[in-house]
Amino acid sequence: MSYSGLGYYQPQPPPKPNRRPLWIALSILGVLAVAGGVVAAVVFTRGDTEAAPTTSAQPVEQTKWQTVEDAQSGVSYELPESWETSGGGVAGRVRLAKSAVSRPFECQGRSMIQAQIASGSVVSDSPAEIATEVATGIAKGGYTVDRKEPRLGEPKVESESDDRAVVSVKAEPNAVNPCFAPKATVTAVAMRDGSKVAVVVLNVAEGGPHVAEGPSADEVKHILESVQKL
Repeated sequence: MSYSGLGYYQPQPPPKPNRRPLWIALSILGVLAVAGGVVAAVVFTRGDTEAAPTTSAQPVEQTKWQTVEDAQSGVSYELPESWETSGGGVAGRVRLAKSAVSRPFECQGRSMIQAQIASGSVVSDSPAEIATEVATGIAKGGYTVDRKEPRLGEPKVESESDDRAVVSVKAEPNAVNPCFAPKATVTAVAMRDGSKVAVVVLNVAEGGPHVAEGPSADEVKHILESVQKL
């Protein structure tokens, strides 16, 4: 997988036989989308023997925030100032109008990321259904390595009402590589907006020596709680 252009989800050709898998690996040129869902990527360890960084993630109270407004999807949310925003793509039935990634870092000579967020909307009357579909699709597609699908947990409904639903899915890849994260959580926040459902999906790789390059637990909580309709 290659990450080209900060946040753009682009179709990619099938991997060539014996090609080194780049799971969650994003090389500064794009994130791919596969049939049935967006593939996000994240990376975690260097391919050499250098010691891993020991710095910890910045506390949420010290984080400088930026507000992202997606007028096309009708949502806004807050991200750490270091995140970079860009274009969109598709995730199953959902058209993603905007996305953003955490600050890139290097792994095996490639520019990688630890987390990604995207927002979009689709005609529907079920926030819970859309949240589950998007979170599951991204978790499955984003962590499939060498055609081996990841182990997925059952979708967990974090909260639900008539107009809003939050659903999370855990993923563990069935492959080993110095640039793989051991696990990840994909969380989707979906909100009814007239005849449509707007959704914001956050994909966070968890663990590994570069965990400080991604959001802390407090930052993840802040991002998800900041999601609202415009």
